[in-house]
Amino acid sequence: MTSPSWAERYAFAQAAIYAASRAANGAVYPVWLDDNHFWYERRGQDGAEYCIVDAATGARRVAVTRTAIAAALSERVGTAVDPEQLIVSNLRFDLARDRLAFQAYGEAYEFALGEAELVSVEKQADVNWLPSPDPQSALVLRDGNLWLRDVGTGHERRLTTDGCALYAYGEPPAAMRGLRARAGNALPEALWSPDGRWVFTLQTDDRHVPELSLAEYAPVDGLRPKIHANRTSLPPDPKVTEFRMIAIEAATGRQVEARYPRLSAVRMNTTPFSSSLAWWSADSQTAYFVDIERGEQKAHVVAFDAASGATRVVFSEETESYVEVGVNVYTPALTAALPETNELVWYSERTGRGHLYLYDLVTGALRNPISEGDWQVAEILRVDAKRREVIFLAAGIGEDEGPYVAKPCIASLDGGGVRVLSAEPGQHLIWRGDDMGLLMKRLEGLDPSIVSGLSPTGDHFVETVSTVQDMPRTILRRRDGGEVAVLETGSAELPEGWIWPEPFKCLAADGRTETFGLLFKPLGYDPARRYPVIDYIYGGPQISNVPRSSFADGGMGWTAYLEGMHLSALGAFVLILDGRGTAQREQAFRTASHRAAHTASNLEDHVAALRQLAQERPQMDLERVGITGFSGGGYMAAHAALRFGEVFKVAVAGGGNYDQALFWHSWGERYHGAYDAEHYATQAAKTYAAGLTGKLMLVHGMMDEGCHPAALFQLVQALIEANKDPDLVLLPRAGHDWTGYGMRRRWDYLATHLIGEVPPPTEPFRRPFDDLMERVAANAAGSRRAE
Repeated sequence: MTSPSWAERYAFAQAAIYAASRAANGAVYPVWLDDNHFWYERRGQDGAEYCIVDAATGARRVAVTRTAIAAALSERVGTAVDPEQLIVSNLRFDLARDRLAFQAYGEAYEFALGEAELVSVEKQADVNWLPSPDPQSALVLRDGNLWLRDVGTGHERRLTTDGCALYAYGEPPAAMRGLRARAGNALPEALWSPDGRWVFTLQTDDRHVPELSLAEYAPVDGLRPKIHANRTSLPPDPKVTEFRMIAIEAATGRQVEARYPRLSAVRMNTTPFSSSLAWWSADSQTAYFVDIERGEQKAHVVAFDAASGATRVVFSEETESYVEVGVNVYTPALTAALPETNELVWYSERTGRGHLYLYDLVTGALRNPISEGDWQVAEILRVDAKRREVIFLAAGIGEDEGPYVAKPCIASLDGGGVRVLSAEPGQHLIWRGDDMGLLMKRLEGLDPSIVSGLSPTGDHFVETVSTVQDMPRTILRRRDGGEVAVLETGSAELPEGWIWPEPFKCLAADGRTETFGLLFKPLGYDPARRYPVIDYIYGGPQISNVPRSSFADGGMGWTAYLEGMHLSALGAFVLILDGRGTAQREQAFRTASHRAAHTASNLEDHVAALRQLAQERPQMDLERVGITGFSGGGYMAAHAALRFGEVFKVAVAGGGNYDQALFWHSWGERYHGAYDAEHYATQAAKTYAAGLTGKLMLVHGMMDEGCHPAALFQLVQALIEANKDPDLVLLPRAGHDWTGYGMRRRWDYLATHLIGEVPPPTEPFRRPFDDLMERVAANAAGSRRAE
């Protein structure tokens, strides 16, 4: 068999990066118009189509195409509008009037669906506000203070007056504000009481938090370097970002502070409001919040009397590792309040598996377990107080599909068993508005918060089902799991040479714990030849890295899938494995890396998997093993080079958090424990600098405010002092990102030092994200022209 040329390899790798974005209808994002109708965007023969579905019957009609909208806009603005580049945002269908309202190029329009007529309408104020229950007024955040806005008149009055940047009302920690602004979210961290009398909020105190500044050495708009100050709490800091919990009377501005110690920022520097760890009682008298103590080994559910400030601890949970209140630390906790009955659905791993429990908020007593078994709850989709039911995703509940694959289930709040609603093989995805996979949709014009796989009443749900070896199917079902209609079957023109990856199961280095992964074969695979191996690793304890579906998910797993296919074009096997100490498994597996962050995904488990796989696949050349990863994967790739050089001969580490002492305090303390210099030295990559024996390239964005470049340079300094020769690629304007240039440098490095061939000069890899940002910029330029 002829080996592919380097030009063919590069072309395949580039096509693999675009495989998801060029696939049709792999993911469906439902937006409900009422209890029985929803719309979604699909890819038709002529481009994007906006379809409306009757959930009762499954009947679907194309309401309008983006091509038709672009044609009408072209006539209106007097210049050709490319429908593929056009971003249509804030879509609102009016079924009664058969019209579509939307915004484009900074203007608001209505499109008469039957007549294809476009008219300009008054643009709604583009304000991130939190409407009151009436909803005549809304809460607005500005310059560290809260304002009340009259929705009808636009008049505003201050609700607070003493807020400032470092002691701000309704704000997350200062370290997170840049990330939040880029996500387009400026909603106040607050909750209205049901009667509209009170605003439950916080004042965030960063005044004592030291700066962790970034230097912009290559500014776009000047010559001199710029310093960007960013206050960030680190594990060694004696005092971290704190929250003062308060209730504010909307009519008077009177504040009532909870008579309770100030809360420390935890769970990736989130607040109780963004984490779904705050709520109101039905009578508007009691506000509740969850206090997760610094270090996260204790959590307390606290009741706060809004009128007097009195507090009481309703119940507490404690663990030797860290209290996990949700499967994914990036998303809200798996809690749900039932104010009318003074109950709380609470997630806990007290049995060793993550399950749901029902608590009485009056007495603090546990009423009953809601779920139980040798599997874990992955997501709460809906809690129905009237039906006394909860709909959720359960991972590991399917037979012979491993511990990660999730199915939709329903259970009574009062216990009595769990019923699987849809059991066909494969990963089942039901979107929620706070899902990480939806973050990029905002840039494409879709507000993630309005996306829901469940209907408002819970009578229907839309799920996408796929494995790692087929195209996804999206199905509309009734709440009992009965199929209404198959909405979409994904399709894609896969690049020539595409080979679906192979799922595998191995034993960890302890010889008894099962681990799971994916293996990608080399492009142009010939069973008569031997090939090097690339381990694509993520070494963060907060997620799992192995993909469980194809073309359906925009999250971390899908990124790993495309990376695996992309790297296989080099002519290497690519391994993706979740070793011990990673998430979305039983508690013992997940916490195996607690107080030992450098063992997350356990490099010994990766070595064990490589050896087991090679016993059955002599085509795998274990004398030529490389490793690469980004962020937590960059951290672990560096550790592999420094501590396991006899196995991993070539490593490319991107954007690593190389020392948790220089990462957010909430991360380090949660996963590695309380700060002690000697203890934290065990996880720092720089501690092992003298162990480097092979080739190591470090790639890092100089504007990375998450994984700060300071940790990179301290690692580099340690390597210099050990007289080692790492290779370094600095990206002066990049944040927490490979960039296409960094990916090209990784490609060349692995080709040269692992494959043993020097590829011809190539361009930086192009990514769908790059196209999207150009599209966003073009639409913004169109907005300026319209002005």
